[in-house]
Parts: sequence; C-alpha cells; structure tokens
Amino acid sequence: MKLVSKIAFFILFFIFVSACSSEKKAVLIFEDAFERSEIGGNYEIQGGDWRIENGKLRCGTAKNRNLVLKSVDLPQNGIVELTMKSYSDAVDVKFNLWGDGKIHDHGDGYTFILGGWNNRISVISKLHEHEKKRSEKKEKLEKETLYKIKVERLSDKIKWFVNGELFLEYNDETPLKVSDGFSKLSFANWKSDVEFDDLKIYAWEEK
Repeated sequence: MKLVSKIAFFILFFIFVSACSSEKKAVLIFEDAFERSEIGGNYEIQGGDWRIENGKLRCGTAKNRNLVLKSVDLPQNGIVELTMKSYSDAVDVKFNLWGDGKIHDHGDGYTFILGGWNNRISVISKLHEHEKKRSEKKEKLEKETLYKIKVERLSDKIKWFVNGELFLEYNDETPLKVSDGFSKLSFANWKSDVEFDDLKIYAWEEK
C-alpha cells in the first residue's frame, strides 16, 4: 500500500473510531406510572385540583399552578417521554421542561402546549408562552385521544415528537442551563380536563 493511501486509511479509521466512541445512549434516571392513590412526596403541588385517579395523573383546573417534580433534576441533555390526553373540546394539554419550578403565570422554562388557545395552536416557548420567537404549529388536535410524547434535548436543539412523528423544533442560541437552576419538570394546566401518564426521564451518556 502506498504511503498516501496508508495515511488516508488511518485518517478515515480515526474518524470512524472517534464517531463511534462519541455516540450517546439514553439512560433511564426516573419513571412514574402513577399506579397509586396519592401524588406523593416526589412532587410539589402549587395549586389546582391535581390528583391521581385509576393510575392516571388528572387535573380539571389549575390556572397555571403546576405540579412540579421536585425530587429529580432534569439532565442538561436528555429525553422526556410521557402520554397525555384531554377530555375537553379546547384540548389544551401542556407541560414544562427545564424550568425553575417556581410559580409563573405564563410558562416555566420551555413550555410545550398541545392544542392550545382553544385548540388552534401548539407551541414550544421559552420562559413565556407568548414568546415572540416561539415555535408554533396550527393544527387541530382531538379530544379523548392519547398522545405519546417524546422531547429530545441536545445542546441548543429541542425536538418534540408526537406519536412517533417530529412535531415541532426549537433552536435556542442561549439555552437554559441546569447549573443556573433550570432543571425542573412540571405538569401544567389552565382549565382543561386532562390526564398524564407513563413519565420517563433519560439522560444522554457517552457510550
């Protein structure tokens, strides 16, 4: 093998090995199937009628007083999965990721709203659900339909999947940081009859 060919081979081999070694895997760090009668000590109830019924997290009205997962911090980069459903014509199912867990009137951290504003707009927003730079999609959703949710965050990119399909993306040039206190997940509601279930949180780790 000629010297140039050998050098090219080793360069390509090095690139391949580096790519393989930098691959990431998702490691489960928390899950909750809500198979119990009480919400329990992992969560903080800010207000509203948050409760567990028949193995589901339920809420009929909260007026943006959230249910905060206080016992676990979200990883800076990771995956959150859950299922959710609305029994209201307005749909309007929402949750917050990478928030500070405090009481806010219009979102905490990154807010994900499915069928908001009377089932007219779905959004990903940062710090405020009316953020001018929010990512949005105008599409009607269905009440009494189970939606399987997955949110992936890696660096400055957030991808939201609904029922296995990419639904919305949000690119943030100044991403919220766990080290600055933006590490909480919270379930949110205004006044829709909603349920959540099968929460799973994964952290990205190097293989």
